[in-house]
Amino acid sequence: MISVEEAQQRVLHAVHLLGAERVSLRETLDRVLREDVHATHDIPQGDNTAMDGYAVRAADLATATADAPAVLRVIEDLAAGSLARKRVEPGSAVRIMTGALIPDGADTVAHVEITDAGSAVVRVFRPLASGTNVRRRGEDMTRGSLVLACGARIGPAEVGVLASAQKSMIRVARRPTVAIISTGDEIVDVDGVLELGKVINSNSYSLAALASAAGAIPRMIGIVPDTREATIAAIESALESDFLVSSGGVSVGAYDFVKEALDALGAETSFWQVSMKPGKPVVLSTLRDRLYFGLPGNPVSCMVSFHLFIIPALRKAMGELGDLLPPAVDVRLGGSLRSRGDRRTYQRVRVVAAGGELVAFPMTAQGFGVSTSMVEANGLAIVEEGITRIEEGAMVRTVLIGPIRS
Repeated sequence: MISVEEAQQRVLHAVHLLGAERVSLRETLDRVLREDVHATHDIPQGDNTAMDGYAVRAADLATATADAPAVLRVIEDLAAGSLARKRVEPGSAVRIMTGALIPDGADTVAHVEITDAGSAVVRVFRPLASGTNVRRRGEDMTRGSLVLACGARIGPAEVGVLASAQKSMIRVARRPTVAIISTGDEIVDVDGVLELGKVINSNSYSLAALASAAGAIPRMIGIVPDTREATIAAIESALESDFLVSSGGVSVGAYDFVKEALDALGAETSFWQVSMKPGKPVVLSTLRDRLYFGLPGNPVSCMVSFHLFIIPALRKAMGELGDLLPPAVDVRLGGSLRSRGDRRTYQRVRVVAAGGELVAFPMTAQGFGVSTSMVEANGLAIVEEGITRIEEGAMVRTVLIGPIRS
């Protein structure tokens, strides 16, 4: 067996960058940028106001007080998107709306709240420093500056920046395709007859959902019977996809045929077992320039392995930069953890922000087949080999696999 860290490094070393495609701005969310994006113009294009109020000269407000306000003539109304026709001279002001460019002669905006909101004459009840409530030209972007780098994952804020940079078509990574195979004579699909001893094919659906959430396109190959020939045929039919992922059939039982099938097809296997719980029998093989991941059949083992190994591989394939592995943080335990101590264990926890720190509450059931334990779990607390118990209140390293709740 190899360590989790060694397995992750072997996975990332084996991944090749996928091609790119151009898509419309509306299709970019959760895609990975494959070009540098530069600003086409200054944003803002000129100094503008951050508040509704009055464009004034700060010098005119120098002695303003609540009892003796500065009294200024309002010479113009200025809406956002319009240009001032008049210059602000001493003793005058322009009523201005948020976003409008600052008129010549003005250097400050007196927000409405410190005025009497006059229309012909305005009274300002306190002094302001020059530049107050003014957003400077190029404060957001300057023409030609790099605003998004190749390899960035595009979220809602990045979509807004792309729009501001006038990018209607953007070069992004092609979404990897992931073939999903479920092996086992005991497996029946969700609309099948659940006879005694049979198991619903939940793995294919949870793995497909994980692949979609990671930005990939899942292709469900279906259920494969426990025979060498059927396993070989299923793997061959899935080779049109960028990645192949199977669940079940990777252990050492009499009906586990994944290893035989991969050997028969000429696959080069990088590792077969990882020193971890859940998920010891995890396979990484290369077959005809495709990466094959063989995952355990237990639902929790399957999902945990996908988070630790396959999601990082998908991120690298799309060209995402930064740390490709799931983030790990130190959290305080809201309950004790137990382990046999024979190898590193990943225990499902619910991580919440409470009292100014992160607190992890262990799921009640930690069995590898208890799929409901993954429903609210957003973290995997690490219990290292040789440790059999970690007490409530202790700090523990935790891999985050979902958003933190309050």
